Amino acid sequence: MKAAVAGRNTAWRGITQTAVAMTVVIVLVFNLSAYFTPASAGAMLAAPLCGNGSAPDYGFNYDLQQVHWTVNWQGYVSEQTVTEVDAVLDRLNGDDIAQTMILIQSQDQVGNRVNCAVHFLRYMKLGQPTGERKDNGFVFLIVVEPTRIDVHYGVGLGLPALTAPELTTLNRSAEDTYQSTHSMDLALLTLVKGFDKVARSNYAPLISPTPIPGTINLPPLPSGPLGILTICGLMCMGVLFLLFLIWMFAQLARSGISFNPYGGWGSRGSGFPLGGGRGDGSSTRGGGGSGRSGRGN
Repeated sequence: MKAAVAGRNTAWRGITQTAVAMTVVIVLVFNLSAYFTPASAGAMLAAPLCGNGSAPDYGFNYDLQQVHWTVNWQGYVSEQTVTEVDAVLDRLNGDDIAQTMILIQSQDQVGNRVNCAVHFLRYMKLGQPTGERKDNGFVFLIVVEPTRIDVHYGVGLGLPALTAPELTTLNRSAEDTYQSTHSMDLALLTLVKGFDKVARSNYAPLISPTPIPGTINLPPLPSGPLGILTICGLMCMGVLFLLFLIWMFAQLARSGISFNPYGGWGSRGSGFPLGGGRGDGSSTRGGGGSGRSGRGN
């Protein structure tokens, strides 16, 4: 009888120890699951701060072609100001002086500020891919703080004439404008218009030489009766071709299609040309080069 009781006690102690061990394991599992929650995993996998990333994307996920040269402007400046900035930077790009973008970031999105500007230039592949003005990309970074802005820049390898003193002066001018007016619109316009003057003072518009057409030597017309017949034949062909054009335009007019020598083909009641294009003047802006850059501030 005593042996049976001792056996039951030993079995009970074994069950109790097993239950305690399982409880400890369950507690550890719950603690580990709480540590590796999706929120914690998301934090560990979050993109690095601007300026702390590495190639090839440097932590950016922007489209390489943007509607405006100013990126992430919503909530900081008006669309009217952004459009005015586009007009200035479109001309700089069209003259092959500088292909320029502006990135606006809050201070909690930026790590190393100078690297942020240079990395964005590289990521957006700014600058001409070939030619005399190769790698003429440029970036302004505007870091928004609670009571001020901090402006930095990144310069492409193809713009060696843009010096640190004149570019730093532009940065300070924009910062001072914001400090005195508390207007991001005025600060941005001050920055861009100042950059336009500095860039044009260092680089003239690049004008591609107009190719000189070569001389075309026409074969001489035969002389005598054969030459007269040849001339008459050419004149008859010209008259027939002219009559064909008149007939074709008449048929198009009957079908409601007209021809504008300045705007191409169109239909009555339509303000858009037939064929491709959106007809609203919109375009995308971005780089197509290597984005090579060597310095920033």
